[in-house]
Amino acid sequence: MEPASPAERQPALFIVAGAGVTVVSILLAGAAGPPYLSLESLSPWIVTFSIGLFAALFAIPFALHARLSDQLEGDARWERALLIWGGVALGVVAVALVCGLPSGFDSGSLFGAIAIVAMVEAVLVLATLVVWMLSN
Repeated sequence: MEPASPAERQPALFIVAGAGVTVVSILLAGAAGPPYLSLESLSPWIVTFSIGLFAALFAIPFALHARLSDQLEGDARWERALLIWGGVALGVVAVALVCGLPSGFDSGSLFGAIAIVAMVEAVLVLATLVVWMLSN
């Protein structure tokens, strides 16, 4: 097996960097304290959390497509990568539910704010997949 080209490694780097930004942002948002997500004020760490999660989520199908290059041809690779991407988005929804339900998705609590942002981003991924499936 030959080493991956820089273009094939780039999505994986976005996933790792995005995941790292999300974890650091959660820690820093907790250290900074409320308010996290309200109409009057928005924590900058919640913003960086959303950017990191967005980068990681949207790099997943490209990383999967590159990983499946030896197994399937082009269209089949994209179909499988996008279906796995949907599974990952459902996993994010499940984690967001676990984080948000105890606080009632209270935007004033750290886990509530994180759950709201993660849920919105995961639902956007799922909506993208629904549009893709309906367009075929």
